[in-house]
Amino acid sequence: MSEQGESKALRRVLIAILLSCLLGFGLMLAAVLALTSAIGEDNTSKALENAGFGGGLSDTKDIPDWLRPIILNAVRDYGCAETTPSLIAAQLYQESNFRKNPPDGGAGALGIAQFIPSTWATQGIDANKKGGADPLDPEDAVPSMVSYDCKLADEIRSVPGDVVDNMLAAYNAGGGAVKQYRGIPPYKETRDYVREIRERAEKWAAPMDGKVSGGLAKVVAGAKEAYNTPYVLGGSCKPPFVGSTGCDCSSLVKYAWSKVGVNLPRVTYDQVDIGSKVNSAKDLRPGDLIFSGGSASSPEHVAMFIGGGEVIDAPHTGARVRIEPLSFWTDRILIMKRPDYTEPDSGGTSGTWVAPVADEHIGTGYGVSGSMWSSGYHTGVDFPVSKGTAVRAVGPGTVVTAGWNSAYGYQVVIKHGDGKYSQYAHQSSLNVSVGQKVKGGDRIGWSGDTGNVSGPHLHFEIRTGPEYGSDIDPLAYLRGHGVKI
Repeated sequence: MSEQGESKALRRVLIAILLSCLLGFGLMLAAVLALTSAIGEDNTSKALENAGFGGGLSDTKDIPDWLRPIILNAVRDYGCAETTPSLIAAQLYQESNFRKNPPDGGAGALGIAQFIPSTWATQGIDANKKGGADPLDPEDAVPSMVSYDCKLADEIRSVPGDVVDNMLAAYNAGGGAVKQYRGIPPYKETRDYVREIRERAEKWAAPMDGKVSGGLAKVVAGAKEAYNTPYVLGGSCKPPFVGSTGCDCSSLVKYAWSKVGVNLPRVTYDQVDIGSKVNSAKDLRPGDLIFSGGSASSPEHVAMFIGGGEVIDAPHTGARVRIEPLSFWTDRILIMKRPDYTEPDSGGTSGTWVAPVADEHIGTGYGVSGSMWSSGYHTGVDFPVSKGTAVRAVGPGTVVTAGWNSAYGYQVVIKHGDGKYSQYAHQSSLNVSVGQKVKGGDRIGWSGDTGNVSGPHLHFEIRTGPEYGSDIDPLAYLRGHGVKI
C-alpha cells in the first residue's frame, strides 16, 4: 500500500475513534442528566397534585363541637387525597347548615349530607355499626359523604380542570353533567356551590399562625424564609436562596432546624435515621420530618410539617419551595421522624397553650364558697358547655389519670413540664390513656354530665399535685401561659 493510502486509512481510523468517543460522551451526558432529574424529583403521585384545598379544622365556633370528631374520623377512615377536614365541613354546611334533618329542599334529600334516597341506597355506609345505614344519623351520613366524594373524584379524574372542583360539582349536579360539559356545568347553583365551599374550606382550615411557640416557631419560620424560592439540587439553602444557596429537600429542613442549634445530617438517607419515630399523622407536631419515595429505610424525599395541617418542602428541579396540605402527602408517607430537641430553660412547658374548650364562657368560678363542696369552696372553674363538646389539653404534658372517679365521673389529669397538673372532669367519654403524651389543643375527650353534677359542663382544675386538695387558681395559671381568658 502506498504512503498516501496508508495516510487515508490512518485518517479513517482516527475519525472512527473520535466519533466513538463523542458518541460515548453523549450517552454518558444523557445518563447523568437523567440521573440528576431522577434525584431531583419528589416521587409523589400525579393524583396528589389535585389534593383537596383547605386543611385541618380551625378552632372556629362556626363548626359544632359535636360534629368535629365525626368529620375527622370520617376523613381518616374513608378519605382520599381530595378530601380535607375543612373541605368536608364546608360541604356539609353548604348542604344543610349542619342540621341533622333539614326540611326537604327537593328530590327528597335527607340528612346533614342531603343524600337523595336512590344515591343513599348504593352509597350509604353503616359507619357506626348500629345495624343499618341511616342518612339522618351524622355518624353514618358524614362518612358516606366522604366515601362518595372520593368515588366521584375517581369517576371524573380524566375531565379537564381541578379534580376537587369537579368532584364537588359532581356531588351537586352529577358526574354525568361534569363529563358532558368537560368541567363544572354552566349552572349557577353548581358554580356557586363549588365557589362557596372552596372559600369556606380555606376560611375554616386550621391556621398555623399563633399555634406554634418557642423554638419550634423558629424552626417553622426558618423554613418559611425559603418559601417560593427555586429548587436547587445540591444547594446549601442559605439566604438569599438563589443559585448555589438555593434549597433542595434535605437542605431546606437542615436549614430550618439549624435555627435552634440542631445540626441535621445533610442528605435524606441519613436524616431518616435521626430522632424518634412518629407513629401517626395525627401525632405530628411542627418541625417533624415526613419522608416519601424509595423505602422507609432509604427514602428519596423529605418534607416538614409546619402545623395547621400544612407541610413545606422543596419538591424537584424546576419547581419552587411550596406549602401544601398534609392530605397532599397522606398516600405517600413512608415514615415520619421527630428530631431530638428540648426547649432551653423551658421546664418542658413550651408549645401551644389553649383554653380547655373553644367556648371560653365561665360558669362557677374558682374559690366560690358553698356547702355543696366538701372543701367549702369551688376548687376549679366550670365551663357550661353542652354534652359532647370537645375537651382539649391546655398544654403539653403526660396523661397520669384517665378513667372513672365517683365524684368527678370520667376525668383526665395531665402532668405538665413545670410540675403542675391539669384536671378535666365530668366528661362523657375519653380520648386518651395513661402514659400518653399530649400537646396543647389535643382532644382528650368530650364534655358530659358524669359524676356528681346537676347538668352538663366541664370542671377544670390546676393542681400542684395529681390528687384533690392541691388546687391553685386555674385561670391565673392559663393567663401566665399566654391564654387570653
